[in-house]
Amino acid sequence: MNWRKAREKYDKKDVLAWLRTFPDQCVESIYIGNKFKPKKRKIEKIVGCGMGGSGVGAALLRNMFKEELKVPFEVFNSYGLPAYVDSKTLVLCVSFSGNTEETLQCYRQAKKKRAYVVALSTGGKLARIAKKDCIVIPKSSPQPRMAAAYLSIPLLIALQKLKLIERKNRQLNEMVFLLKKEQGRIEDKAQGLALKFRGKLPVIYAAEELQTVAYRFRTDLNENGKQFALSHFFPEHNHNEINAYLGLKRSTSEFIFLRHENELKKVEKRFSVVKRLFGKRFNITEVQLKGNSLIATTYYALFLAALTSYYLALVNKLDPEPVPIIALLKKALKK
Repeated sequence: MNWRKAREKYDKKDVLAWLRTFPDQCVESIYIGNKFKPKKRKIEKIVGCGMGGSGVGAALLRNMFKEELKVPFEVFNSYGLPAYVDSKTLVLCVSFSGNTEETLQCYRQAKKKRAYVVALSTGGKLARIAKKDCIVIPKSSPQPRMAAAYLSIPLLIALQKLKLIERKNRQLNEMVFLLKKEQGRIEDKAQGLALKFRGKLPVIYAAEELQTVAYRFRTDLNENGKQFALSHFFPEHNHNEINAYLGLKRSTSEFIFLRHENELKKVEKRFSVVKRLFGKRFNITEVQLKGNSLIATTYYALFLAALTSYYLALVNKLDPEPVPIIALLKKALKK
């Protein structure tokens, strides 16, 4: 496939140039987070809220720090907050535009419950009402889903400053170094995966700690590549979806296993067994994600997902940037 010609024909807003700056976006996101000064509060619970690409950031943090956080952390993608939110709850309200109606409603509910709200946005209504409690990020991303670093890393730094997690300087430095070192190879992998997904249903599996990464991979394929995809995580997959084999064929699907070096041995064995069982019916590609820390592995995978979905759009002869059906939905909801 001639990627250069396809890019010239379909990438109307030069999205690839933006996606390639992901390592630098991570660096800037760390700087933005370090400038934020949260209030000192006793925190006993964390709730994240946001929709679409904006909602993924909190979910990534929940997965990355599950084994370190001493307080419960849940993420909600809707209009309302759970009844348990109170004055000792940290509520992370994330809206790229600052005008997402579901997130604004959650913000108002959180304030009524006297929760400590940390907002994150490029501006809009959320930034205006949250004021100093809003982390303001750049508007430069073509779409919210293409701002994963800005929508997550500043929140990571906020958790550090609130002493909910230990400082992650070493892991963040490793992550930036890894992304810059591996950028060319990541893009090569992305092109190969995009070609595998041509005319197929991508099915993405990962370990539980990368559950949100697998979901993000799927939604990037939905929005950028305009293609259906499925995702699940181990070991939960082994208790339900493993029994499903009707409706998919080798010729119409492509299974991707997202693997990493620090998987639990029991999960590693499950991947091996499932590969043996599924390999009789389906095409399976194992993608080895790099990174010594879970932070580095997570952002390596996010970079790979964004680039794969971009190249899938070119394979599908489509512009990766617009989301016309979402635009139609928003227009209809305003009537």
